[in-house]
Amino acid sequence: NPLIKNTTKGLDTQRWGGIIADERGQTSRPGVFAGGDAVTGAATVILAMGAGKTAAESIDAYIRSKHQ
Repeated sequence: NPLIKNTTKGLDTQRWGGIIADERGQTSRPGVFAGGDAVTGAATVILAMGAGKTAAESIDAYIRSKHQ
């Protein structure tokens, strides 16, 4: 989505508009996670599902760390 880089301050993106995220799905904004096509560009559903699972685990860990 080309609007993401123009509407979300502090979110690093690729030149082509994809969101930059680490291997856990964490973006340059704390607490904001991404995966799948938004990060890699068009890929398979299987890869997107894997990225979603990884990001969900990271989101859970992030939220739990905030409530300790």
